[in-house]
Amino acid sequence: MTAGLLEGRNALVTGAGVRVGRSIALALGGAGADVAVHYNASAGPAGETASALRALGRRASTHGADLSDPSACSRLVREATASLGSLDLLVHSAGNFHRATLSDTDAALWDDAMNVNARAAMLLVREAAPVLRERKGRVVLVTDLLAVQPARHYLAHCVSKAAEEGLVRALAVELAPEVSVNGVAPGTVLVPEGTTREQEERWARKTPLQRNGDPSDVAQAVLFLCTGPAFVTGQILRVDGGKSLT
Repeated sequence: MTAGLLEGRNALVTGAGVRVGRSIALALGGAGADVAVHYNASAGPAGETASALRALGRRASTHGADLSDPSACSRLVREATASLGSLDLLVHSAGNFHRATLSDTDAALWDDAMNVNARAAMLLVREAAPVLRERKGRVVLVTDLLAVQPARHYLAHCVSKAAEEGLVRALAVELAPEVSVNGVAPGTVLVPEGTTREQEERWARKTPLQRNGDPSDVAQAVLFLCTGPAFVTGQILRVDGGKSLT
């Protein structure tokens, strides 16, 4: 049982209005945390996430920020900390997922992938570091199986997620001994819109567990890293049905 494990703890979850980020926010709230819900373009869904958290008896606030803007990253952490009163948990789930051939991967697309997926993670943690150290908090970065198993036509995404995994290890050293830093690397837990049933089934057959995952699988992994032993740091937990073994 996880209910109450995070009572009195405050979390900032980026990208918490939709998809995996929403599941993470609700899992943390279900365990007792109060949550600052970040969004970029999904203000309506972020409000729905906050309402669902309040229905659980948790405090929740919403914060819009374009994480490709360095100043917005700093502002987000300050606003989230002010709204909750402190900060114990920082989960960076927001990201982009550019599909482009090498010839179509120009400097702007490359920078957008690196800025949102990797640079924003560093800037968020840098801003939050003083309060996280004081509170002996935890950081979880949501990366991707493609960081270690690159796919054709996702060059910028794959490299940005590999950089984010490097950041997990470097931050774990940088913030020790007060703060633990870990990552969760999902496999196929949400298929892109427009994916055919046949394609979904092909992806599932390539996975040792013979199925695709669900956002709740990622959320439970994040919850473990936020509530389990603080002696775990610098690790990447792969939530991929065993796909990284193939």
